[in-house]
Amino acid sequence: MFFPNIIVISTVIIVGVFLLFYRPLTESSAWRATITPLASIMGSGFLVCVPLLYTNVGNYAVLAISGLLVLAYGVGAVIRFNIRYSEPLLSGNNCALPVNESRHSRHVAHCQSAQNIKSVGLTSTLEQTSHIVLSVAYCISVSYYLQLMAEFGLNFLSLDSASYGKWVVTITLATIGAIGTARGLKGIEKVERVVVGLNLAMIASLVAGLVHYNAQAILDGTWQLRAIPFPEDSWHTIRLVMGMLIVVQGFEISRFLGHEHSAGERIRTMRIAQVVSSVIYVVFIGLMGVIISRNGQDSNAGVTAIVNYSAVVAPVLPLLLTLTALGSQFSAATADDAGCSGLLESIFKGLIPIKYNYLVVSLFATVITWLTDVYQIINYASRAFALFYVLQCAVAIMTLHKVKPSPVPLARGLLFGFIGILCLGVTIFGIPAG
Repeated sequence: MFFPNIIVISTVIIVGVFLLFYRPLTESSAWRATITPLASIMGSGFLVCVPLLYTNVGNYAVLAISGLLVLAYGVGAVIRFNIRYSEPLLSGNNCALPVNESRHSRHVAHCQSAQNIKSVGLTSTLEQTSHIVLSVAYCISVSYYLQLMAEFGLNFLSLDSASYGKWVVTITLATIGAIGTARGLKGIEKVERVVVGLNLAMIASLVAGLVHYNAQAILDGTWQLRAIPFPEDSWHTIRLVMGMLIVVQGFEISRFLGHEHSAGERIRTMRIAQVVSSVIYVVFIGLMGVIISRNGQDSNAGVTAIVNYSAVVAPVLPLLLTLTALGSQFSAATADDAGCSGLLESIFKGLIPIKYNYLVVSLFATVITWLTDVYQIINYASRAFALFYVLQCAVAIMTLHKVKPSPVPLARGLLFGFIGILCLGVTIFGIPAG
C-alpha cells in the first residue's frame, strides 16, 4: 500500500501548492469568482454523498447524483438569468455599506445585495422574501456543517457522536457567535482561503487514489460490481434523493458577489464551477462503486463511512480526510454564518444592533442542532434551499415578462416554471436519508 500513499500525498502537495501559491491563479479575479461557488458545492456534499446514495439507491447512485446535478444546473441557469436581468431591474443603488471594515466579506456581500433593491412591485417582494428564506436556510446549514464536523471528529476519536456531538456543536456555535459579536469574522477569512485550497487538493488526491485503485483492479481482472438491488418503494426512494439536494447546493453564492465581480464574470464562472463539480461528482461516485461492492455498505458508520472506505484506497487517507472535514466544515459554517448575518442586517433594518446578528444566528442554529440529527438536518437544509430556489424561479418569471430578453420568452418561462415546480417538490416531499 506504499504506492497509493505516494499518489495521494503527492497529489495533495502538488494541487495544494498550485491552488494556494501560483500567483497568476490566486490574483485572478475570474479564479476567485470560480472557486467561491466551486468550494461551496464541493464542500460537505462530497464527503457524505457516497454513504447516502449507495445506502439508499445502490448501484443507481451515479444515476441519482446525475439527476440532482441536472436539477442544480437548471436552478443555476435561473440564478444566472437573475444575475443578468433581475439585478439591473431591482437595483436601487441605496446600499453604502463599507467593504473595508472588520466584517467578513460574505456579510458585506449579502447585506449589500439585500439592501440594494428598489421597490418594483411583486418582483421585488419575491426577491426580498427569498432573502428571508435564504437566511433561514443559512441558519440550518450552519448547524448542518457543524454537525458533520462533530461527526467526523468524534468518529476519528472513536467517541459516541450521539452523546457528545450536540455539545461540540453548541460550544462551537457559542464561540463563533461571541467572536462575531466582539470582532466580526473577517479575521477568519484568511484561514478559510487556505482551507478551501486544501479541501480541493484533498478531493483531487482522493479521486487520484480511486483512479489508481480502479485501474489496478481492471489490470488484475478483479473489477466487478456486486448487485445491490434497487429498493422496491420507488417513490420513497425518490423522496430520499430529493432530501439530498444540499450535497450539490452552493452555486447560488455567485448571486451575492456583485460588489467584487461583474455580472458577466459571475455568470461565466458559476457555470464553470457547476460543470467542473458535476464531472467530479459523477466520476467520484462511479469510481467508488467497486469499493462498495468489495467491502459492503458500512451502514454503521453513517455519514462518515467515506473515511472507512478511503482506507481501502490508501492508508493515509482517513487521517487526511478527517482533518480536511474538520477544517472545511468549520470554514463553511463561518461563511454561511457571516452571510446570514449580512442578510439579517438588511432584513431587520437596525431593529437589532448589527453585532448581535451573529448571536441570533448561533442561537437559532443551536436550537436546530438539539432538535435534529445529522440525517434530518441534511433534509431540512435541502428543503430550505429548494424553497429559496422556488422563489428565485418566480423572480425570473416575473423579470422575463418585464425585460423580454429572448425571441421565445414563453419557452424560457415554461422552463423556469418547471424547475420551480421540481424545487417545490423537494421542499414538500423531501425526507431524511437515514
